[in-house]
Amino acid sequence: MSYKAKGLALVAGALLIGASLATSASAATLRRGSTGSSGGTVAAGGPGQVLWTWFETSESSTFDHHAGNGDNIIRLVNPVGSANPEQGPIVNACAMIYVFDDDEELVECCGCPITPAQMATISVEDDLTDNPGTQAPNGEGGPLGDLDSGAIAIIATSLNSVNPITGGCLQGASNACNGNCDPSDFNNGVSISDANNLLGSITHNQTITGSGATGFTTTSGLTEVALFDDAGGDPTNINYLQHACGGLVGGASGGAICSCPEE
Repeated sequence: MSYKAKGLALVAGALLIGASLATSASAATLRRGSTGSSGGTVAAGGPGQVLWTWFETSESSTFDHHAGNGDNIIRLVNPVGSANPEQGPIVNACAMIYVFDDDEELVECCGCPITPAQMATISVEDDLTDNPGTQAPNGEGGPLGDLDSGAIAIIATSLNSVNPITGGCLQGASNACNGNCDPSDFNNGVSISDANNLLGSITHNQTITGSGATGFTTTSGLTEVALFDDAGGDPTNINYLQHACGGLVGGASGGAICSCPEE
C-alpha cells in the first residue's frame, strides 16, 4: 500500500471513530436530558420528578430587546405505568403546579392528575395566570406582580389525597386539590420518589429585536423547549411551595387556584 493510500485509510478510520462517538453521545443525550457519569442509563422511574420553566406572554424589555408575543403552552406526559390495565398496573401521577409572577410571588397553585400516556396541554394565560390570589396592597384588586412573565414549578408525585369513602379528595384537603392531588402541605404534603415522573415542554411565543445592516429589526416566532429537570429538587424549596400554596388558597374567594387540563 502506498503512503498516500495508508494516509487516506488512517483518515477514514479516524472519521469512522469520530462518527461512532458522536452517534453514541447523541443517542445518550436523547435517552435522558443530561448524560452525567452514567451515560445513557436511565434510573428507575427516570428523570422528571421536579420540573421548572419560565413564561413570557406579553411583557417587553427595553434592555434585553425581547418580548412575549402571546400565550405559552405547556405539554406534560406521564411515561410511567400502563395505559391498558390488562397489560400492567395503571400508575396515575399528580402534577403539582406552582406559578410565580415576576416578583417571585406565588400567585396560583393546583394539583392535577395525569394518567399513563396522557398528553396534558396547559395554557399559561387561560389555566395558570387568570386567577391570581396575591392582591396589590393598595386595595385596587390587581395582582401584586406582573403576570406577563414569571416562573413555574411542576412536581410529579403519586396520589396523596384519596378519600376511601367518596373516592375524591380527603376531607379538609386544600381547595387546590383535584383528582386526589393536593399541592399543599395538608396531610403531611407530597412524597417525591423516582416512582413518579413527568416529561414536558413549553412553547414560547416571542419577538426579538436586534440591530442589523438596515437598523433595528424585529423577528417573531415560536420555540418549543424541554422543561428544566431538577431531579429530586431542593427539600427546603419543596416544603416552601406546599406551605405557601396551602396559605394562598385557604380563602373562600376561590382565588389562587390554577386550572387542570382536560383529557
